[in-house]
Amino acid sequence: MFCLANNSLRSQEVTPRGWLLKYDVISLLGDQVSSSMGVRLGVEFMTGRDQSLSADIMYIFPCTSCGEAYTRIETEKTVGFLISADYSFYLITGKQAFSGFHLGPRLAYQFTQADMYETYQNGIPNTYQVYRNMIAAHAMAGYQIRIAGPLYFDPALGFGFRFISSRNENKMGDDPGQHEFIYNKDYESGAQFFPSFDISIKIGLKL
Repeated sequence: MFCLANNSLRSQEVTPRGWLLKYDVISLLGDQVSSSMGVRLGVEFMTGRDQSLSADIMYIFPCTSCGEAYTRIETEKTVGFLISADYSFYLITGKQAFSGFHLGPRLAYQFTQADMYETYQNGIPNTYQVYRNMIAAHAMAGYQIRIAGPLYFDPALGFGFRFISSRNENKMGDDPGQHEFIYNKDYESGAQFFPSFDISIKIGLKL
Protein backbone atom coordinates (compact mmCIF):
# COMPACT_ATOMS: atom_id res chain seq x y z
CA MET A 1 0.00 0.00 0.00
CA PHE A 2 2.83 2.39 0.89
CA CYS A 3 4.55 1.72 -2.44
CA LEU A 4 1.32 2.34 -4.37
CA ALA A 5 0.74 5.63 -2.54
CA ASN A 6 4.34 6.69 -3.09
CA ASN A 7 4.16 5.91 -6.82
CA SER A 8 0.87 7.80 -7.09
CA LEU A 9 2.41 10.86 -5.43
CA ARG A 10 5.40 10.75 -7.75
CA SER A 11 3.18 10.51 -10.81
CA GLN A 12 1.36 13.67 -9.72
CA GLU A 13 4.66 15.54 -9.43
CA VAL A 14 5.93 14.62 -12.90
CA THR A 15 6.81 17.72 -14.92
CA PRO A 16 4.51 18.07 -17.96
CA ARG A 17 6.23 17.45 -21.28
CA GLY A 18 6.33 19.69 -24.31
CA TRP A 19 6.84 23.39 -24.76
CA LEU A 20 5.10 26.39 -26.28
CA LEU A 21 6.33 28.50 -29.18
CA LYS A 22 4.89 31.97 -28.55
CA TYR A 23 4.38 35.18 -30.51
CA ASP A 24 3.57 38.53 -28.86
CA VAL A 25 1.06 40.43 -31.00
CA ILE A 26 1.71 43.63 -29.02
CA SER A 27 5.15 43.92 -30.64
CA LEU A 28 3.62 44.64 -34.05
CA LEU A 29 1.53 47.58 -32.78
CA GLY A 30 4.59 49.84 -32.84
CA ASP A 31 6.59 51.79 -30.30
CA GLN A 32 5.04 55.00 -28.98
CA VAL A 33 8.51 56.39 -28.10
CA SER A 34 10.38 55.99 -31.38
CA SER A 35 9.34 55.34 -34.98
CA SER A 36 9.81 51.59 -34.75
CA MET A 37 8.10 48.24 -34.31
CA GLY A 38 9.23 44.67 -33.73
CA VAL A 39 8.67 40.94 -34.04
CA ARG A 40 8.82 39.16 -30.68
CA LEU A 41 9.08 35.36 -30.44
CA GLY A 42 9.64 33.15 -27.42
CA VAL A 43 9.39 29.72 -25.86
CA GLU A 44 7.88 28.47 -22.61
CA PHE A 45 8.52 25.13 -20.94
CA MET A 46 7.46 23.69 -17.60
CA THR A 47 10.10 23.37 -14.88
CA GLY A 48 7.66 21.71 -12.48
CA ARG A 49 4.02 20.71 -12.34
CA ASP A 50 2.92 24.31 -11.72
CA GLN A 51 5.97 26.40 -12.71
CA SER A 52 7.42 27.46 -16.05
CA LEU A 53 10.31 29.38 -17.58
CA SER A 54 9.92 31.59 -20.66
CA ALA A 55 12.48 33.36 -22.84
CA ASP A 56 11.74 35.92 -25.57
CA ILE A 57 13.73 37.79 -28.19
CA MET A 58 12.49 40.70 -30.31
CA TYR A 59 14.01 42.29 -33.39
CA ILE A 60 13.27 46.03 -33.65
CA PHE A 61 13.11 47.79 -37.02
CA PRO A 62 11.95 51.17 -38.40
CA CYS A 63 8.26 52.06 -38.78
CA THR A 64 7.60 55.60 -39.98
CA SER A 65 3.84 55.39 -39.32
CA CYS A 66 4.11 54.07 -35.73
CA GLY A 67 3.12 56.32 -32.86
CA GLU A 68 1.51 59.74 -32.90
CA ALA A 69 3.15 63.09 -33.55
CA TYR A 70 2.72 64.11 -29.91
CA THR A 71 4.15 60.90 -28.42
CA ARG A 72 6.96 59.61 -30.63
CA ILE A 73 10.52 60.78 -30.98
CA GLU A 74 11.36 61.90 -34.52
CA THR A 75 13.99 59.36 -35.58
CA GLU A 76 15.16 58.67 -39.11
CA LYS A 77 15.91 54.99 -38.43
CA THR A 78 15.65 52.86 -35.28
CA VAL A 79 16.99 49.30 -35.04
CA GLY A 80 17.77 47.06 -32.08
CA PHE A 81 16.73 44.05 -30.04
CA LEU A 82 15.08 43.06 -26.78
CA ILE A 83 15.58 39.92 -24.69
CA SER A 84 13.45 38.93 -21.72
CA ALA A 85 12.83 36.06 -19.32
CA ASP A 86 9.77 35.16 -17.21
CA TYR A 87 9.41 32.70 -14.36
CA SER A 88 5.75 31.88 -13.78
CA PHE A 89 3.97 30.22 -10.88
CA TYR A 90 0.60 28.76 -11.89
CA LEU A 91 -1.59 29.33 -8.83
CA ILE A 92 -4.89 28.28 -10.38
CA THR A 93 -4.23 25.61 -12.98
CA GLY A 94 -6.49 24.35 -15.71
CA LYS A 95 -7.03 20.80 -16.89
CA GLN A 96 -4.28 21.18 -19.48
CA ALA A 97 -0.61 21.93 -18.86
CA PHE A 98 0.41 25.55 -19.53
CA SER A 99 -3.02 26.83 -18.52
CA GLY A 100 -4.40 28.85 -15.62
CA PHE A 101 -3.74 32.01 -13.62
CA HIS A 102 -0.03 32.74 -13.14
CA LEU A 103 2.20 35.20 -11.29
CA GLY A 104 5.93 35.81 -11.54
CA PRO A 105 8.81 38.16 -12.37
CA ARG A 106 9.83 39.36 -15.83
CA LEU A 107 13.32 40.71 -16.54
CA ALA A 108 14.19 42.46 -19.80
CA TYR A 109 17.05 44.21 -21.59
CA GLN A 110 16.67 46.34 -24.71
CA PHE A 111 19.20 48.07 -26.96
CA THR A 112 18.38 50.45 -29.80
CA GLN A 113 20.38 52.59 -32.19
CA ALA A 114 18.59 55.52 -33.80
CA ASP A 115 19.65 57.94 -36.52
CA MET A 116 18.64 61.53 -35.73
CA TYR A 117 18.57 64.56 -38.00
CA GLU A 118 19.55 68.12 -37.07
CA THR A 119 20.38 71.45 -38.66
CA TYR A 120 22.96 73.78 -37.17
CA GLN A 121 25.04 76.83 -38.08
CA ASN A 122 22.56 78.53 -40.41
CA GLY A 123 20.91 75.37 -41.72
CA ILE A 124 23.79 72.94 -42.23
CA PRO A 125 22.30 69.39 -42.07
CA ASN A 126 23.77 66.59 -39.97
CA THR A 127 22.79 63.04 -39.07
CA TYR A 128 23.93 61.66 -35.72
CA GLN A 129 23.33 58.49 -33.70
CA VAL A 130 21.62 57.86 -30.37
CA TYR A 131 22.36 54.66 -28.44
CA ARG A 132 19.77 53.68 -25.84
CA ASN A 133 19.87 50.91 -23.21
CA MET A 134 16.92 49.84 -21.10
CA ILE A 135 16.81 47.37 -18.18
CA ALA A 136 13.41 46.51 -16.71
CA ALA A 137 11.90 44.33 -13.98
CA HIS A 138 8.17 43.77 -13.56
CA ALA A 139 5.87 41.64 -11.43
CA MET A 140 3.55 40.01 -13.97
CA ALA A 141 0.06 38.52 -13.65
CA GLY A 142 -1.66 36.66 -16.45
CA TYR A 143 -4.14 33.97 -17.38
CA GLN A 144 -3.21 31.46 -20.07
CA ILE A 145 -5.93 29.40 -21.69
CA ARG A 146 -6.00 26.66 -24.30
CA ILE A 147 -8.08 27.91 -27.23
CA ALA A 148 -8.29 24.74 -29.29
CA GLY A 149 -5.95 21.89 -30.07
CA PRO A 150 -2.35 23.10 -29.66
CA LEU A 151 -3.26 26.83 -29.61
CA TYR A 152 -2.95 28.89 -26.42
CA PHE A 153 -3.79 32.50 -25.52
CA ASP A 154 -1.81 34.31 -22.81
CA PRO A 155 -2.53 37.96 -21.88
CA ALA A 156 -0.43 39.39 -19.02
CA LEU A 157 0.02 42.72 -17.25
CA GLY A 158 2.78 43.79 -14.88
CA PHE A 159 4.08 46.70 -12.83
CA GLY A 160 7.65 47.49 -11.87
CA PHE A 161 10.47 49.79 -12.92
CA ARG A 162 12.84 50.45 -15.79
CA PHE A 163 16.25 52.09 -16.05
CA ILE A 164 16.98 53.96 -19.29
CA SER A 165 20.37 55.34 -20.34
CA SER A 166 21.11 57.22 -23.56
CA ARG A 167 24.14 58.69 -25.29
CA ASN A 168 24.73 60.29 -28.68
CA GLU A 169 27.60 60.43 -31.15
CA ASN A 170 28.39 62.89 -33.96
CA LYS A 171 25.92 65.52 -32.81
CA MET A 172 27.16 68.93 -33.93
CA GLY A 173 24.54 71.35 -32.63
CA ASP A 174 23.57 72.16 -29.05
CA ASP A 175 19.79 72.24 -29.47
CA PRO A 176 17.85 70.59 -26.62
CA GLY A 177 16.81 67.02 -27.33
CA GLN A 178 13.30 65.59 -27.49
CA HIS A 179 11.77 64.25 -24.30
CA GLU A 180 10.20 60.81 -24.17
CA PHE A 181 6.45 60.66 -23.80
CA ILE A 182 5.33 59.98 -20.21
CA TYR A 183 8.93 59.94 -18.95
CA ASN A 184 10.45 63.39 -18.48
CA LYS A 185 13.82 62.31 -19.87
CA ASP A 186 15.90 63.53 -22.79
CA TYR A 187 15.93 60.82 -25.46
CA GLU A 188 19.48 61.60 -26.55
CA SER A 189 21.37 61.63 -23.24
CA GLY A 190 21.23 60.94 -19.52
CA ALA A 191 20.14 58.03 -17.34
CA GLN A 192 17.17 57.64 -15.03
CA PHE A 193 14.92 55.15 -13.19
CA PHE A 194 11.17 55.19 -13.84
CA PRO A 195 8.13 53.32 -12.52
CA SER A 196 6.56 51.44 -15.41
CA PHE A 197 4.08 48.83 -16.56
CA ASP A 198 4.44 46.01 -19.08
CA ILE A 199 1.78 44.29 -21.15
CA SER A 200 1.91 41.30 -23.46
CA ILE A 201 -0.68 39.38 -25.47
CA LYS A 202 0.85 36.14 -26.67
CA ILE A 203 -0.40 33.38 -28.94
CA GLY A 204 1.19 30.00 -28.22
CA LEU A 205 1.57 26.79 -30.19
CA LYS A 206 2.29 23.63 -28.19
CA LEU A 207 4.97 21.43 -29.72
